[in-house]
Order: sequence, then C-alpha cells, then structure tokens
Amino acid sequence: MANVSSNYANALFKAVKNEDTLTEVKKDFSKVVKNVHNVPEFNDFITNPKIARDERKAVLKRVFSEVEGPLYNMLLILFDKGKMTELENIHEDFIEQYNERFSQEHVVVESVYKLSSDELDDIGKFFIKETGLKKLMIENEVKEDLIGGIRVFIGTKVYDASVRGQLNTLRNQFKEHANS
Repeated sequence: MANVSSNYANALFKAVKNEDTLTEVKKDFSKVVKNVHNVPEFNDFITNPKIARDERKAVLKRVFSEVEGPLYNMLLILFDKGKMTELENIHEDFIEQYNERFSQEHVVVESVYKLSSDELDDIGKFFIKETGLKKLMIENEVKEDLIGGIRVFIGTKVYDASVRGQLNTLRNQFKEHANS
C-alpha cells in the first residue's frame, strides 16, 4: 500500500502550482488528518455500505469544503476509489515531499529536563550545519532515563549524546574486548 499513498501524495504535490498554495495545502491536510484521527467513527462512516454512497459523499463535501482546491479534489477521488483509509499514509508521504522540497525536517530533541529556547536554538544551529538542511522544526521531549545529555532524532537518524548512550557504548566495548 505504500505505493498507493506515495502515488496520491505525488499527484497532490504536482497539482499544486505555487509555494504559497503548497503551504496552505500542507496546513489544511494536517488539519484534515488530525480531525479525522480525532473522530474514530469517521472511517466506519465513510466506508459504511448501509449509508447511501451519495449521502456519505455529501457529508464529505460539506465537512471538507473549506480546504484548498487540490486537496479537496484528492479527498473526493479517494472517496470515489475507496481509498480514504489511506489518508494518514498519504499525508506522511506528502509531508516528506514537502520537507524535502523546502530542505527542512522535524526534529525531536530528548533531554533530562526541558531545554530553554536558547539551548534549542544552539542545537538547531549545530544540526543545520551538520545536516545541510535550511530549517529544523524542533520539539523537546523530557526523558529522565537519559541520565544526562541529549538524544536527537532527525528523520531516520539518531544522534545520541546522552550519558545512557555513552554508558551503553562503553559496555558494548567491554563485551567485545572480553569476547576477543
């Protein structure tokens, strides 16, 4: 199914003609996914064969009438093709393309305590240089089990500068040395 979500995300991305609209589509798409996620009955309703197809489509049109045109059209196509359950996967693929286009990435910084904005800015500057990205959207999560230091998640990469990570590395080195 990854192909399905990727294909729809590509089509939506290509349907948007300018960067301002692309940003609005991203905002709208995130709101749509959040709202659909917050209504657990949505997928049951949208796929319920006991409710007339035209009624379900009319509700879909009414609920999403305010979103940007290309996204609205894609939502209707997804409904017509029976692919509304792929919405979150399509959104993830779309966000990935959006971030790539604008050379940005969502970053999670784990620390033992809540970091100040200055500390997060310094971490951001360091990782902008390290990754070559233009923008990082940084989120700080408190993880007391780190003991100290930080752990940074950027995309699929993990940068572990935590005390726990350093202790694990040291332990593994002792194990390797003991086994040789």
